[in-house]
Amino acid sequence: MATLTIAGDYTSALTHFALYGLSLMVEQKHPGTVTVGWSQEGQPRAQMHAEGVSEEEITECVHSYVSSLAADGSWVNVDQSYGAGKEAAVFSPFSPRIRGIDAEKYPDDWASHQKTRQAHLDALMERDDLLSLLWISGLGEPAYWRFEAKAPRPDHGASRWEMKTRNKGQEFVKDRLRLMCADLATWEPSATLSGITGQTLYDSLDNKPESRTGTGFTVPQPTDTALAFCALVGVANFPVIHQIHRIGVTPGAYPYNALHPRLMVLPVSSGRVTPARLRTVLRSHPYRRAVDELGKAMERGSLSSDIFVSELADEKAILREKGVQAFVAFPIAKVGSDSAPERQVLKGSAIPLG
Repeated sequence: MATLTIAGDYTSALTHFALYGLSLMVEQKHPGTVTVGWSQEGQPRAQMHAEGVSEEEITECVHSYVSSLAADGSWVNVDQSYGAGKEAAVFSPFSPRIRGIDAEKYPDDWASHQKTRQAHLDALMERDDLLSLLWISGLGEPAYWRFEAKAPRPDHGASRWEMKTRNKGQEFVKDRLRLMCADLATWEPSATLSGITGQTLYDSLDNKPESRTGTGFTVPQPTDTALAFCALVGVANFPVIHQIHRIGVTPGAYPYNALHPRLMVLPVSSGRVTPARLRTVLRSHPYRRAVDELGKAMERGSLSSDIFVSELADEKAILREKGVQAFVAFPIAKVGSDSAPERQVLKGSAIPLG
C-alpha cells in the first residue's frame, strides 16, 4: 500500500484541495482502494492511502488524466465564439466566469453555448469520465438565468473556489487550466510526485515572487504546478447548487449567499475515510450548518470549540460519526480592483469538535 503525504499542512487550503484532487484521480483508476486522512501530529498533514497501488501507479493516474485533458478535442481545449464584429470574443464554454452574453442582441449565443457544453458532457458520460463530470459540476457555469435590476449576473452560477484573476478579460479554463495541462503532460513522473509531496517546488507557469499559480488557494507566491493542478481538481468535491432567484451555493463558503465569501471552512477527519464518505460530509446539512455558525462566530469574535456544545451540539454528533474531528476556518482576502477583484485564501485555524 502506498501512502503519500501531501505538501503543506492543515493550515493550507491548497493542501486540503490537493488531497481531494489526488484522491479523486486515483479513485477513478483504482476504485475502492483509496482512503484519505490526516497524520496524528502537532501540525497534521494530509495523507492519501491507496491499497495495492504503488507510488508509480499513483503518478500515472495524474499523468493519464492530465494527458486526456491536454488532448485535442477535450473539454479543456474547446473554444466558443460569442458576439460579432467589434464585440466578438472567444471563451471556453466550461469557464464558469465569462463576461455576460447579450441574449437580446445575440439570441443564438446561449443556445450555441449550451449545445457545445452538452455535446462534451455526453462524450464524457460515454467514456465513463466521471471525474471530469464531477469537476465541471464543481466549477459551475455562467448563470444565463440570473439578473439583478435587469443586469445579467453570470458569475452567480460559478463556484466560489474558482478564483482565477480576470485581468484583461482572462478566464479560468483557457488562461489557466489549459496551459497547466499542456505543461504537466510533458513532466517526468518523478517530478510530478516530488511536487505533490513537497520534495520539490517547480512553478512552471509563473515562477515569480507574486506568482498566481496557486489560483487563490494561497496568497501570491511560487507554487508547484503539479500540486496546484491537484488542488484545482479538488473543486470537484464541491458541486455548485444552482438557484433560480438567487446566487448559487458553493459548499464550504461563508456567507453562502455572497459573491465574495469571507471564510472557507473545511473538515479534518480523525481517521481514514473514503472519497465517497468525504463527499457525503461536504454535501451534508450538518456541514452547511457548521460553516454558517462558524462564520457567524468569527464575525462576533468568538470562534472556538464551545460552539459545538451550544449551537452545533446535534450536528457535532452526526459529524463525529462521519469521522470529522475538527474544522479549519480560512479567512479569505478580497484584493484588487472593483472591475477585477481577486480572492486569496489565507492561513487557516483549527476548531476541534471537542
